[in-house]
Amino acid sequence: MNIAYIASRYPAISHTFILREVVALRSRGFDVHTFTVRRVPGEELLTETDREESRNTKAILPAGVVTVLVSHLAMLFSHPVNYFKALSQAAWQRPPGVRSAIWHYFYFLEAGILARQMQRLGVRHMHAHFANVAANVAKLAATMTGGTWSLTLHGLADFGDPTRSNLRDKIASANFVVCVCDFGCGQAMLNSPPAHWPKIHRVHCGINTSVYAPKALNDKAEKSSVLRLLTVARLGPEKAHAVLLRAVRELVDRGINVSLTCVGDGPLRRNLQSLTNELGLDDVVTFTGSIGQDDLPNYYDKADIFVLSSLAEGLPVVIMEAMAKSVPVVATCIAGIPEIIEHGESGMLVSPGDHHSLAKAIAVLAKDGDLRASMGEKGRDRVCQDFDIAKTVEELADVFRGNLQPLSINAHASTSSSKVEATQL
Repeated sequence: MNIAYIASRYPAISHTFILREVVALRSRGFDVHTFTVRRVPGEELLTETDREESRNTKAILPAGVVTVLVSHLAMLFSHPVNYFKALSQAAWQRPPGVRSAIWHYFYFLEAGILARQMQRLGVRHMHAHFANVAANVAKLAATMTGGTWSLTLHGLADFGDPTRSNLRDKIASANFVVCVCDFGCGQAMLNSPPAHWPKIHRVHCGINTSVYAPKALNDKAEKSSVLRLLTVARLGPEKAHAVLLRAVRELVDRGINVSLTCVGDGPLRRNLQSLTNELGLDDVVTFTGSIGQDDLPNYYDKADIFVLSSLAEGLPVVIMEAMAKSVPVVATCIAGIPEIIEHGESGMLVSPGDHHSLAKAIAVLAKDGDLRASMGEKGRDRVCQDFDIAKTVEELADVFRGNLQPLSINAHASTSSSKVEATQL
């Protein structure tokens, strides 16, 4: 099956689940071409896999005037009706406002470049991750070529402001919609009429559980008197690192010997480092910055407890990674997280924004090594059963096949019919 994937920045460090998905689909016979609206800077490609995928990914921007003109003229002459239909969509099927109008004309220009590339590759279907610029461009490009498109919805970026993302229209025009959790399906249904609900499919993200396997007992990190906490998340407001830092301060005040490693980078790094200093935690908290996927398993191996203090999520892949590594997890009870963690069994769930409940849950695990081991084991079993990418990608492949094969059959039948009519004439 010949399809294309597009994201606003691919392969971005915070979107490794897209790369895993693409690789897994290719291993199952899908011919997946990858596009990015903008090229990811070289310094952000932290693994050889990322660098190789980037080399094989076509970027739409930056684009010269000649590229834009040639692409649009090609689409105008090959598909004139579809071309003006896409232009009409850019003008009218968008959020209100002058700024939105300007941006959507830019998306139309970008879509012409993408449509020309799709035409050259013989691609009839485009799949976008997130209801952002990539989805806008994919939708318009599919209209220009007369093809189809679909998208995967994740979390806050998609559902936080559905009017601004024009989510209702995107769901209506997409051939099908994939949501990574049941919570996401509910949000997609909330933002679409019941007539479109059958096109919404829940397919969990997945990880390679053999890559994220627990270390052997005799190969565990050295014993330590310090309870080692780990969080892996972008340093942005939705991840609520400030709540976690205050919880750590409370644990220290209770006399619990603890350390916290924060893996990730983002716009709040300087603020969070200042807060760490204000709380007197400079000797307790370490900010590593961005870490490549090849090195990340080592951080899980050294952790006693994984913590995620998010205020908004979809289905966090980092929780799956920690659980697959048999690291007990404490996370907020929001969005898709309860679909992974069964409270008290495969992890612990706490109220979002409450550093007291977060500290209390960590303290319970700190005092009970057997409980940590039990939760780690059950967490590993849970991920292997339902979140291994070998399973989830088969579900995704079935969605693609079920929705696109009938289109291929109809297109073939239409072509054959046209040939018969031409012969009769």
